[in-house]
Amino acid sequence: MLLYDEAVLPEILGIVEESQYNMIICDSYFGGACFLKQIVNVPVVCSHSSFAMSKAPVPERMLMPGSHPQLDYCYRILKRICESYNIEEPSLEQVFTSKGDLNIVYTTQDFNGDDGVHEPDYLFVGPSIDRLQEVDNLDLSVIGDRKLIYISLGSVNTDFLDFYKTCISAFRNTDYYVCVSIGKKCEASQLGEIPQNFLVKSFLLQLEILKRADVFITHAGFNSVNEALYFGVPMLALPQVNDQHKVAQRLVSMELGMTESIKELSPDILRFKTEALIMNRKIKENCMKISREIRNLTEFEQTILKLEKFVDTWKGRK
Repeated sequence: MLLYDEAVLPEILGIVEESQYNMIICDSYFGGACFLKQIVNVPVVCSHSSFAMSKAPVPERMLMPGSHPQLDYCYRILKRICESYNIEEPSLEQVFTSKGDLNIVYTTQDFNGDDGVHEPDYLFVGPSIDRLQEVDNLDLSVIGDRKLIYISLGSVNTDFLDFYKTCISAFRNTDYYVCVSIGKKCEASQLGEIPQNFLVKSFLLQLEILKRADVFITHAGFNSVNEALYFGVPMLALPQVNDQHKVAQRLVSMELGMTESIKELSPDILRFKTEALIMNRKIKENCMKISREIRNLTEFEQTILKLEKFVDTWKGRK
């Protein structure tokens, strides 16, 4: 992140010098918000595509200089950047948490779950539901009055052929209708005969299916989970990497779903947990409650107005 900041900051500053901008919006993974805030004379808004954090998720001792050669290398880059622009040196934690003058978070404050992350510095807007989707001839009329199970491991880590076979074994010839998005790293032909109560494709219109789904079996990606919460769908989380484990923990702690290790999954366990979710009224009620909260947040025009108002307020303070 620091090497990326060092390379990209001159490009950003060159663009800002050429034209008059009222605001800079950058992604939290960029990490450069803490530098830009000290350099430019416009507000810096940080977009947090996962959990917004007030602290780095490691003990303080792990950020102490001298504890690891790679960490010391980070401190050298940090010092080099700050000396180049004659700015105050932020802590590595400040670089990692990427707090801008204002911050956008795509969930509710409750689901974000960090007491140090709150208004007015953070704007909780819910998932980006209004985005355009690819065109797909998706006919869900075949579902009838059956319960709909939606299964997707996202779009990146999808090479799980054995898992998809487990799903087919778990729900073959049941009273459920099952939509499975397998991504581009597996072929449906590798799964053998597809049961009649299954729809298996490399790509499915996730939002359209979530509108009808009764359960979502997911990798617990932050965006997918918040989309499911928008529609009030209980989830079985199968986390694999990065923030997915924390997302799964939040689902369980807030009674919005269950979690399981994908490595220990069998057809019987998968069917048992899925049916338990379908029968659990408390989890469904909690999902509908947070759905209402998210829908109250997700007013795209209101978010724009708040950003514009923030720019005006920021100018007044300056």
